[in-house]
Amino acid sequence: MEGTTTTREVALSNSLKTDLDKLALASRILEMEGHGNYTLGHVALRDPDGRGFWLKRWGLTMGEVFDWTDFQLISMDGKLLHGDGKKRHSEWPLHAGIYKRRAEVMATAHTHPHYGAVFSASNEPLRPISNAGSYFREPPPRFTRTSELVRKAEVGDEVADVWGDHPALFLRNHGVMFCGRSIEEMTIVGVQLETACREMLMIKGSGLSYSWPDDAEQARKHGTIGEPRNIGLFFRHFSRKLAATQALGHPSLPRERPTDG
Repeated sequence: MEGTTTTREVALSNSLKTDLDKLALASRILEMEGHGNYTLGHVALRDPDGRGFWLKRWGLTMGEVFDWTDFQLISMDGKLLHGDGKKRHSEWPLHAGIYKRRAEVMATAHTHPHYGAVFSASNEPLRPISNAGSYFREPPPRFTRTSELVRKAEVGDEVADVWGDHPALFLRNHGVMFCGRSIEEMTIVGVQLETACREMLMIKGSGLSYSWPDDAEQARKHGTIGEPRNIGLFFRHFSRKLAATQALGHPSLPRERPTDG
């Protein structure tokens, strides 16, 4: 979808640039952890000054997002306010909907990870097969109205209504959404979600009988797994893993910005 920038100058503080650089790092981590899908999928950050949200610019893979210059400022009604003026991701309403509904959400992502996208086609609730699944206090809900791209604001609002207060959501036959009160939390939710989907598909496909914690045990595990201190520890772990992976020359994680990006 085409977009045009306004003539108004948009100020970016040093702290905002730092946060967007961290969001770029999160995007590359998610690519590394299975969330990449060509140039599709995107991460976003609520603008601290209430102007809307910062969205990964169109045309890049998630592994090609390097710093704050790779984001566009989008208003809650879809206007492109700052950044690359050629195009913006057409599914911006997915982010706008949840930012309007939940004041505590600071960072969001929409991706098409292999296991999460496959699991989105089922009618099964996501069970806490292991610790990764225990990160989710309750099974993430599904948006089932359509599997098509969410390009209309009213549909984005409907997605947010179904999503409710959960950290993640399945888009039927499409992909996933996940969010956090920080960039770090959003990233770890995404990593845990894909791991939990993989484990659920593996145990179901094995034909073995299986179990999961009862509600009381799950509540205790969720409280432990989701401790705030773990979020920062895990994010730093994945940051180190990314650096090591890039040093080995991973084709989906270039060490330098593509010349045609």
